[in-house]
Amino acid sequence: MTGRRLLLACALLGFAASARAQTISIQEPKCIPEEDNTVIHASLSADAPGRVPRLYFRWKNQTDFYWVAMEAEPGRKFWGIPAKPERRNEEVEYYVALVDAAGQVGSRSESKKTKVTKDCDLKLTPKERGVAENLIVGETTPEQQGEKVVGFLCKGVIARVNSQGIRRTDEICGPCAVVWWQDKRAIIPALAGSLVGVVVIDEPSKSRP
Repeated sequence: MTGRRLLLACALLGFAASARAQTISIQEPKCIPEEDNTVIHASLSADAPGRVPRLYFRWKNQTDFYWVAMEAEPGRKFWGIPAKPERRNEEVEYYVALVDAAGQVGSRSESKKTKVTKDCDLKLTPKERGVAENLIVGETTPEQQGEKVVGFLCKGVIARVNSQGIRRTDEICGPCAVVWWQDKRAIIPALAGSLVGVVVIDEPSKSRP
């Protein structure tokens, strides 16, 4: 019995040492384009069996983070795409963390901040654009459920994952909501324009000639 406990203790110590030795490096973009996507690249110092990297992001100085899964590349490299920042969002804060199957966060990088600018010239590859147009955004608190991703546009967000790990269609940024919130400036004038010159004519009354 004592031998088993010793082996278990050694295994736990080895796991803890491995976790401490793991470092995550982020390649910071020079800027983030206003109302468009950017790509955040990261790399791991060692393999992390049973854990996957997530990119956590938020509008600077807001309370809660959101997250997206990261795409894997050879050589322990990963990249992730946050949602498109709104015009009022001047800076995005983010970090990368390793998460186990239960959603528990292990090693994580330092937090970084990048300015959002109108003239940020960043071109996504076709693969990156495909991810950007089909984002599944995760939440970290129950209060985020049923609310828009604070400081970011709906466009490109197709689903959400709540703080309990349950995926759902985004009730705020679903297809109909996207049409209304993103294109209302075009829809409303178009509807108004279609009514210009419309005259309502009463049908003749049977009592009148």
